[in-house]
Amino acid sequence: MRYKSVKLKEGVLLTVITDEKFKTENMSVTFISDKGEEAALNSALLTGVLSRSSKKFPSLMKINKALDDLYDAQLNADTARRGLYHIPRFTVSMLGNRYSIDGTDIRGGCLDMLYGVITEPDLKDGKFDAKTLITEKKQLVDAVADIKNSRGSYAVRQCTGELMAYEPLYSPRLGRLTGIDSVSAGSLTAFYDRVIKTSPVRIMFVGGDDDDRVYEFAEKLGDFLGDRQNYNVEDVIFKDAPDGLSYKTEALPVAQNVLCVGCTYDGDINDGQNAARSLFCEIFFQNPTSRLFENVREKLSLCYHCSAVAMTDLKKLIIYAGIDGKNREKAANEILKQTELIKKGMTEDEIKRCRAALKTELLAAADSPGRTAGWYGRQLLYGKEPESIAEFTKKLDSVTADDILRVASSVKPYLIYELGPAEANA
Repeated sequence: MRYKSVKLKEGVLLTVITDEKFKTENMSVTFISDKGEEAALNSALLTGVLSRSSKKFPSLMKINKALDDLYDAQLNADTARRGLYHIPRFTVSMLGNRYSIDGTDIRGGCLDMLYGVITEPDLKDGKFDAKTLITEKKQLVDAVADIKNSRGSYAVRQCTGELMAYEPLYSPRLGRLTGIDSVSAGSLTAFYDRVIKTSPVRIMFVGGDDDDRVYEFAEKLGDFLGDRQNYNVEDVIFKDAPDGLSYKTEALPVAQNVLCVGCTYDGDINDGQNAARSLFCEIFFQNPTSRLFENVREKLSLCYHCSAVAMTDLKKLIIYAGIDGKNREKAANEILKQTELIKKGMTEDEIKRCRAALKTELLAAADSPGRTAGWYGRQLLYGKEPESIAEFTKKLDSVTADDILRVASSVKPYLIYELGPAEANA
């Protein structure tokens, strides 16, 4: 695997990763937008509106037809959240040109489309089309509703909101819909102009090979964007968690209750402890034989499933379990017990088994252009000199039990949240 990084402009970075084993490839353009509610909501709407049309392809139907002609290439636009920042991202995924059987320049066509979508929006009288915005608002409302339909994801989202309630600049990835009616075609166009003119940019290509078109695309986009303040996603220092446990319930008709235990979690992408954190997660909740699954689910049958999500960027870890309401107290107590037991140590067999499983998972990620892009992209957002998957895998061998225990000791439960029927939460 070959890695190359090029500074195109101040605040505009190109990363090229090539490996001959990749048959497909993708080019992504990622903007580090801003913090807060307005940035979240506008970022979510902007990615949808821009990916729906451009001057050259003034309808979604024409975009899709062009993509079909490029060997069923895919254009994706979404918004991520890293820490308090919202991250609009545009990606085109395609088959490598060497697999074109009729001479179609797949790469060239896809890069032209991506450039047009970002830089040449289909404006009406200098603004986004009001009808397109209405459609995109409906899509966003539906996307947020879909989260609620997935009870586990919704419970984790709500629990995260409770944990971050003291941070006024925090917003969920898709924003909150309370302000959606105030977003107009004019205000969204102004937000687009601000992103294009000021937001730092990460351009990334991952594929089987590179050629002049990759660099021509990046240089052309860099010239269009120009210099901007070269900042990165900041590692935020949050307030200390309160002492003791607090409780929060939310009534919603569900087939099974969802219990969440919200905890503080030591995290800093630049502190050199990422390998230890990864092994802790593997041992505690990520592996099929993890502590949580083996004890809460298998041995005691207190839940239907039990896992966790570690949000290093927010310094939070949320344990979640699908439970029968009658088991809430026992399940909560056992989860709390396991968070303390792992601080007392783990066996060499646990560490060895989970280290091997994690290595296998990481090596599989290295075979995917999309997962490879995600691996490097997360690090680049923080201005970090990227560590390859192979380098990180080797680093796992030097992680000691004490390293893992230091991570475990940072897990401090301070919120129990339950989603379930009103009568069960009474």
